[in-house]
Amino acid sequence: MSPQRRALFSLGPVLLLLLTGEVGARLVGAPVCEPIVPSATGWDTMLGDPRYLWKLEPNRRMDSPDGAVTQINAVGLRTRLLPTDPKKPGEKRILVTGDSSVYGWGQPDGLTYAEQLEAELNANFTGVTFSVINLGVPGYSTVQTLRLLEDLGWAYQPDLLVVHNIFSDCNIDSFQDEVALQLTDPDRTAFRWALHRSRLYCSVYMPWARAQGSANQATNRVLQPGNPVGANAGAALEVIDQVIDLSRVPLSDYLDNLSTIQAEAKARGATMVVAPLAQEWDVGIWNAPMTPPTEGQVLPWYPYREAQAEWAAEAGVPRIYLPEVFAKAPVDKSDLFIDNMHPSVTGASIMAHEVVQLLRAQPALLDLEATAVAGAPPWRPKESPYRRRGGGHGGGRQGGPPPGQGQGPSHGATPPQGPPLQPAGGPR
Repeated sequence: MSPQRRALFSLGPVLLLLLTGEVGARLVGAPVCEPIVPSATGWDTMLGDPRYLWKLEPNRRMDSPDGAVTQINAVGLRTRLLPTDPKKPGEKRILVTGDSSVYGWGQPDGLTYAEQLEAELNANFTGVTFSVINLGVPGYSTVQTLRLLEDLGWAYQPDLLVVHNIFSDCNIDSFQDEVALQLTDPDRTAFRWALHRSRLYCSVYMPWARAQGSANQATNRVLQPGNPVGANAGAALEVIDQVIDLSRVPLSDYLDNLSTIQAEAKARGATMVVAPLAQEWDVGIWNAPMTPPTEGQVLPWYPYREAQAEWAAEAGVPRIYLPEVFAKAPVDKSDLFIDNMHPSVTGASIMAHEVVQLLRAQPALLDLEATAVAGAPPWRPKESPYRRRGGGHGGGRQGGPPPGQGQGPSHGATPPQGPPLQPAGGPR
């Protein structure tokens, strides 16, 4: 008997065993394979969502007793315009993408980074009107931002994207984005669709999938940001350079996502700038609830910043290095952040000013003539009318983390929740 025939005959018992198991699984009512449905229970302002894992609740208005307002629009973005609003003649639209630092955590409406950028652009250019659309959503990685661009962002017809995504990508969390999204859409490939028709397979898969979705989550929360578990639990600062592939978006995928954003922007006639975010350690302040890093220690975002710099140079994409900008800012460094990484109103003002300076120097990024650049108006960083809890001026803060959230630097992009903003001079 030939080897091929022997192999076929040896498969017979295996196939019979699998067929018997499949019949038995169906007779005993084994479960079918179903998507794991994300749940953001306990995370105020957020909804679980199978496409994004979580998203901002549309039409949500949050009023603090002190008068600060946060308004989410009808499509779940913290921005004034809707994708259906027609673009006006002479209007330039800029999308800013990222996580809670771009969304404006702790910054009241009217003083967010996106709003300050829009106001300053309109003061620095003539013959053109600028609209800045805030695509920042707390906790969003490039994986989620790509989906947000596909669903909403490109409909705004942007002329320029300023991409700030980095902290949520490098974050060491209880899941990786692509794995989590496979749980919410288990049939998205033909092979997986076929595999999930088997009750025998589903009887093993579903308990595992449910366990993955609820791992290290607060009660009734599913596939939301949390603390590292399993192999990720070993991702202490001391070994972060050894486990970087455990990040929510592995470094190679992060760079691929930047390339995809650039390609999709170019296909739509838009240009792109990257501007990696800063955090307090960049200005010599360490407020994270753990021992400060030692000299030369690799922090989660360092490899991402370095790789992003190389990517931008090769791709010809302008880069604003905000850590250096913040370190050189002519203000009290304790005024730049409301916690260990979210910019204050002052910090947001500096971010906006740096983008404006780039566009003044390179108006061609927006297809503008040099004559469109107006005389530079007087500028000074804005200050917030709110004081952060615990002392120090900032943009205000809305309390501690949601249930189950870490606040160390390896969990940096997860937004805090809780008490309202406090006015300067008010309760502390």
